[in-house]
Amino acid sequence: MRGPIDYIVVSFDGLNFEGKVLDALHEATENGAIKVLDVAVVARDGEGNTTTVELADVENDLVKAIAESNGSGMGVITDEDIEEISELLEDNTAAGLLIIEQLWAIPLKKALLEANGTLVAEGRIHPDAQEEIDSK
Repeated sequence: MRGPIDYIVVSFDGLNFEGKVLDALHEATENGAIKVLDVAVVARDGEGNTTTVELADVENDLVKAIAESNGSGMGVITDEDIEEISELLEDNTAAGLLIIEQLWAIPLKKALLEANGTLVAEGRIHPDAQEEIDSK
């Protein structure tokens, strides 16, 4: 049984990442909240040229573990995905694309299925909508 699987694309100004982001990702995997199924990093230089950053060159234990155990991940992210992301990037930016499984949700999913629950709808409220939620 799998938990919900999400993709996340985050862009960054400049062509470097701050280690705190990958450290937080590593912590989320270590505590069992999520599992990283695949990750890719795409960079666009000042002339509009895009490159995919080799995961083995990224200085982070989590990213290196994914690169070593799965090549460039599990192959969930396709060349078409990379191309689509690179088209969205502005010059002198980089983006990380993550495919993650929400492990925390597996026991809840199991309990719902055992109670003959049926999924009627699902979605996500973006954190930017927090003001609307907090006002109620």
